[in-house]
Amino acid sequence: MLGTLNLVSTPIGDYSDMSLRALRTLEESDKIYCEEFKEGSKLLRFFEIKKEVSELNEHNEARATDEIFNELLQGKNISVISDCGTPLFSDPGKIILSKCIEAGIKVEFMSGANSLLSAIVLSGFDISRFFYYGFLSPKAEIRRKQMKEFNLSDRVTVILDAPYRLKAVLNDIRDIFGERKVFVAFNITQDSEKKFRGTASEILQEIGEDNLKGEFVIVIDKHYEKKIVISEKNDHNDSL
Repeated sequence: MLGTLNLVSTPIGDYSDMSLRALRTLEESDKIYCEEFKEGSKLLRFFEIKKEVSELNEHNEARATDEIFNELLQGKNISVISDCGTPLFSDPGKIILSKCIEAGIKVEFMSGANSLLSAIVLSGFDISRFFYYGFLSPKAEIRRKQMKEFNLSDRVTVILDAPYRLKAVLNDIRDIFGERKVFVAFNITQDSEKKFRGTASEILQEIGEDNLKGEFVIVIDKHYEKKIVISEKNDHNDSL
């Protein structure tokens, strides 16, 4: 009998967001793979879960994938967690998931707190349609080029970047998007949580000299076409 691959979401800041189903799944797993041993062990200690732990990250994904796949073939139930949030979402794990789908191995997903969904809901923008761009380039010139690609998008756009580049990204947004409304969710669900609303210029002024470093999601409102309204009086004059 084949094992089951469990993709288990973990809290993005507040451990109270851990679901009962996620806890039960981790308790029943034969082994747990985490992104970084330090963060994974900290979470498991908090919930008093004692299981064998190994790493699955960008540095060892190929080797760890083979290891997980063989364990699943032996009938073991394996859980994968990331440092926080949703596994595979901008984190390693796609290779083992693809192999499980191809081999017909059962895969379960335990949903939970998600910074992307939290940010777009809290933005207050029209999110009936939105575009997730993800992480921008670390190179300023390429990053600005990427932004110009969705400058005139008819839907809300969500972007991410490294914890120390918030101000640099906001400066680029100011230059490219001008007075477009922006929402920044910073360290969402954590004690240091902050929410910034306004144009990029206004948010930069609010941040001031503070050197904010943390996880953030930026939501940029969609482009609105400017409508030219012609009064009936002007229409009448134009027809004379």
